[in-house]
Amino acid sequence: MSAALIYLRVSTEEQAERGYSIAAQREECRARAQESGATEIIEFVDEGVSGSILERPALVAALEKLKAGGIRWFICLDTSRLSRSVAHQLLLIDEIKKAGAELIFVNSRFTDTPEDRFHLTVLSAVDEYERARTRLRSLIGKRAKAKAGKLTHSPGLYGYEFDKETDTLRIIEEEAKIIRLMYQWFASGEDASPYKIANRLNAMGIPSPRGKRWSKQTVKRILANSAYAGTLYISRYDTKDVKFNKYKPPEERVSRKERPREEWVPISVPAIVDKQTWEAAQKRFENSRRRWRSYSNYPYLLSGLMRCGKCGATMHGNLVTSKGKKRAYYVCTAKSPGLPGRQRCQSSYLNAAEIEEVIWQKVSAWLTNPEKLRTELQAAFPDETAQALETELDAVEKELVRASEERSRVATMFQKGFIPEAEMEERLGEIKGRRDYLSRRREQILGELSRCDLAARELKRLEELAARMGNALDSLSSEEKKCLINLLIAEIAVFGRRADIRARIPDAVPENIEAFAVEGSFFGRHDTACSGP
Repeated sequence: MSAALIYLRVSTEEQAERGYSIAAQREECRARAQESGATEIIEFVDEGVSGSILERPALVAALEKLKAGGIRWFICLDTSRLSRSVAHQLLLIDEIKKAGAELIFVNSRFTDTPEDRFHLTVLSAVDEYERARTRLRSLIGKRAKAKAGKLTHSPGLYGYEFDKETDTLRIIEEEAKIIRLMYQWFASGEDASPYKIANRLNAMGIPSPRGKRWSKQTVKRILANSAYAGTLYISRYDTKDVKFNKYKPPEERVSRKERPREEWVPISVPAIVDKQTWEAAQKRFENSRRRWRSYSNYPYLLSGLMRCGKCGATMHGNLVTSKGKKRAYYVCTAKSPGLPGRQRCQSSYLNAAEIEEVIWQKVSAWLTNPEKLRTELQAAFPDETAQALETELDAVEKELVRASEERSRVATMFQKGFIPEAEMEERLGEIKGRRDYLSRRREQILGELSRCDLAARELKRLEELAARMGNALDSLSSEEKKCLINLLIAEIAVFGRRADIRARIPDAVPENIEAFAVEGSFFGRHDTACSGP
C-alpha cells in the first residue's frame, strides 16, 4: 500500500480569497498524490490557525501518524502552508525525513539538498516581508478609516448593532433600556455595586450579552465604557496573537496590552446615556477605589514567602468582606483568581493574623534564644550543600566546553558546504542559548558557594545580635517585623493547618537591624522601606 498524507491549512478569510481555501488546497494536493501513485490519501486540516504556531492540532496529529509508519508521501500546497517560520519549516522537514516519508510541495520543487534549503529560507524571508508590508498597509488603512469616523469592524458592544453598509453603529433600544437602568442604579446608589446589579438582572430573568447569567465583570465593563456616552476608542489595545492562545501552552499565551493613550482613535457613536450620567458612574468607581486603597493597607508580613503545599503555587494576600467587616487572608493563587491551564486549587483561605502570629512567635523564639537560632539556620545550609554545588559546577563547566566544541563543528560543517547558512545560524543560535544559560548557572553556583563560606561568619553575627535584642522585640512595628521575618525565612509552605518554615542565612545583616540591636530602634523608624535583602 502506498499512502499519502496531505496537510491543509488556512488562517484567514483573506487567504481564502487568494486561493488558499481548504477546498482549493484539497483539490491540488489530492491531484498530486494521485499523480505520485498513492492508493490511500489521509487528510489533516487546520482551519483558522496561524502558520507561525508550531503546535497546531492537525499538524501534531499528522506528525504522530507519520511516526506510526506506513506513509510514503507528505504533501502540502506550498511552504507557507507547512509553516510561516523558517526555523519551524526546517524542523518539520527533518521530522518528515526521519519518518521515512518524501516531502512534496505542490507549487514548488523540493529535494532536501543544501541548495533547496537555502532557497527555502530565501522564499520564507520574502514571504515574511510581504506579510509585514500587508499588515502595515492594513493598519494604516484601518486607522485612517477610524479617524474619518468609520468603524473598521463590529466592536461587539451590547446595546448596539453594526451596519455594514455605513460602517456605523445603531442602538438596539431593548438592550439600551437595560443599560440605562444599570447606570441609573449605579449612579443613584440603589443596589450600587456591579455584583449587586448582576444579581438583580439575573433575578429579573434578563439575559446577559452572551445569553447567559450576568457577572459583576460584565456589568463593570458596561458601566466603565465611554462608548455608551458617545465616544468609542479604536486601537486602544494591542491584541496581536491573542486569538491563537488556545493553540499555545499556558506559559506561552499572551494577553492584550493597552496602547499609549495618544494612539487611541476616538469615534463618535450614538450615546445611550448622557455624559453627566456616565461621569457620575466613573466618580463612584473612583470613590470605591479610594475606599479600597484605605481598606487594603494591611501589611501582610509574609508576602512573597508563602507557598501552597497542596499545589505548589504562590499565596497572596486577599481582603474579604464579611458582615460589613474586612478580614485579611492568604489564598493560593491557583484558587483565586486561578491560573490558566491549571485546575483550581482546593486549598482553604488562611487567616492572615493567625498565621502571622505563629510565624512571628517562631522568629521571636529564634531571636531570644541564640542556640535555637543556630540549630535552625545550620539546617538551612548543611555540609552536603557545598558538596552538591561543587558537583553541579563541575558538570556545568564540562557542558560549557562541549558547547564550545559543538560550535566549532557547526562552523566547520558550514565552511565545507555540508549545511546551508540558515541551518548554521539556527544551530549556533541554539548553542548560544545553551551557553548563556550554563554561564548564568555557573555564576549562580559560584555565588552560592561564596555564601556558604560567608554563612559561618553571618551566623555568628546573628547570634550576637539575637543575644542583644531581648524583650525589645515586642515594641516593633509591622514593617520592622516584616524586615526581620524576610531576613531569616526563605519560604513558608502551607499544608492545611501546618506551616513548614525554611530558614535562611542572609548574605549580610542590614544596617537598620544592627542599629536596632544596639539602640533598640531601627534607622528611619517611620520609614516603611526595609533595607534588608
